Amino acid sequence: MTSPTRGFSSSEKAPLGALALVGATFAVMGFRLFQLTAQNAVNVFYWDQWDFDDATLFEDHSLWEIFRWQHGPHRQGLGGLLSALVEPLFHWNSRTEAFLAAGLVVAAGLCGWYLKYRLFGSLSWKDVIIPMIMLTPARWDMIWMTVNLAHVILPILVIFYCLAWTCKNERTKFTLIVILTFLITYTGYGFFVGFLTPVLLFASYRAHTSRARTDKYYLVGCTVASVASLVSFLVGYRLDPASNCPSVFAPAVSQYLWFMDLMYAAPFSITGLGLISRFVGAIGLVLAAAAAWYGWKEVLAKEGKQLPVSYAIAALSAFVLLFCPPAALARTCDGLFTAHASRYTNYMQLSTLSLYFCSLMVHWPRLRIDPAAVLLVLVLPPAVMNRVDPDRMESFRKTKAAWRTCILAGRSMPECNKEAGSVYPFPQRTHLQDKLDYLQSTQQGLFADDPGVH
Repeated sequence: MTSPTRGFSSSEKAPLGALALVGATFAVMGFRLFQLTAQNAVNVFYWDQWDFDDATLFEDHSLWEIFRWQHGPHRQGLGGLLSALVEPLFHWNSRTEAFLAAGLVVAAGLCGWYLKYRLFGSLSWKDVIIPMIMLTPARWDMIWMTVNLAHVILPILVIFYCLAWTCKNERTKFTLIVILTFLITYTGYGFFVGFLTPVLLFASYRAHTSRARTDKYYLVGCTVASVASLVSFLVGYRLDPASNCPSVFAPAVSQYLWFMDLMYAAPFSITGLGLISRFVGAIGLVLAAAAAWYGWKEVLAKEGKQLPVSYAIAALSAFVLLFCPPAALARTCDGLFTAHASRYTNYMQLSTLSLYFCSLMVHWPRLRIDPAAVLLVLVLPPAVMNRVDPDRMESFRKTKAAWRTCILAGRSMPECNKEAGSVYPFPQRTHLQDKLDYLQSTQQGLFADDPGVH
């Protein structure tokens, strides 16, 4: 295994053809993402939106309360603040919100490309992998079905977190890391980063004992601050797996393992439950574990020459590895098929990104294998779209559009639920009728002006 350029010099210019190829890939995949959003987004809240919008729309809460609002296992964090500050501008039109989410996904992809440049000091044609990973339509659940900006914005924050490790000024670097750790910990399932940062900061302290005393004190202070942000997250936190199962411990242990295995097959558009899916998932899981082992081995090496790429690989791979077991624990009882849920794509693709960075550091001259080229072939199917998602998208779009049309025609909610299908399984639990009355009286949400055919 070889390392990238040690100095991370930006003097190496990428060929114009390579830049054009990657730029065109971004443009094509970004355009397709917005096109799919235009085709499938419907101006009506769906499922969890009727719940977590209590923090920002249906109830009166301070920005701090919105930031700390817990929905299911996670808090809303920066996603909640973004919703509270931006969505009133378009009257909580969830179709417009879907375009905002798609824009954030494209921004995350561009940030991922810039991260690759900061880590390796150059760009190449292989970087077409990045838009294929980051702009895959497999993210559709959180973009236009049940839009939750807490999930959508998290990849940007995690990539910024990795970018912070590339700063040359150490005080700036550690300050940014502490701030981003606080924001990420509170946003979506980013709280796993809260467990990683103190260890990474300790590794940085341990690797450079020649620092001046004041710099050491500053780094220790940042480590303490990162621990404090995690502790603040846990204050008032409640265990809520958001599962309808009577017990999350009902399945056999082997089922949890298969669930995690299948989660690692999804990024390569393998969505079955058979041996092929399990084999591909096992390979993906082993590779992710190998990437984490390599990254952490480099980071924890005493008096080593830790590179920013080692911190990025360690953080990205370990974050996803920590995310998978709780997801399996909470959702296996719903069935192994939920391992392929679109909502996990935002997280699993970060692991694939870490594999790409790892592949750029691997060189097997005797086998004449380019790992990055192999990975490029593997991510082509999800970049195109699997066979299952289009039918699911169309089914949800029809249900939401029919329900909205029924409500706007002045019919009762029970009638619309029976005729079109429900947009929320337990209307009384979330006081759906009261929320509909509020939206109608204020001309917001599905009652807002929507010029689209949806």
